[in-house]
Amino acid sequence: MNVESKKNVEIELKLLAKIQENKNISQRSISKELNVALGFANSLVKKFVKKGFLKLKHAPMQRFFYYVTPRGLIEKSRLTKEYFKSSLNFYKKARLDFEQIFKFLKTKKTKNVYLIGTGEICEIAILTSNLEDVKIDKIYDENFDKKHFYGISVENSFGSI
Repeated sequence: MNVESKKNVEIELKLLAKIQENKNISQRSISKELNVALGFANSLVKKFVKKGFLKLKHAPMQRFFYYVTPRGLIEKSRLTKEYFKSSLNFYKKARLDFEQIFKFLKTKKTKNVYLIGTGEICEIAILTSNLEDVKIDKIYDENFDKKHFYGISVENSFGSI
């Protein structure tokens, strides 16, 4: 699944979840919450109504109530499966990339390994380093407010590394 397709799956999944949470949500609110253009939100709603995933009910003051149909719940399940599958594939690829990097560092007898950032990629790197028996010395992250991340010392500036 390419990046754009994954993004669309994520947006469609969030749309169904938002409507399931709040049947009285406006398309303007949907577009803001999903961080998409109003026209895009409108076309998604129309697409989902046409496919039978949503039903509309006219409400006062030119508004609509949205309902997720049973077919919409099935579609939400399918989108969730696709999203998890693509996320797992991303994790596997990142782990394999780190395995190769750590194996290369071991062949070069590298003594110090530093990571930059404390996000999900860093977590994957730490897990992989444990599997490959590579010691991460420190992590640099200027925005991280704690002293340790998964037991590894975190510094806020390069001067301290």
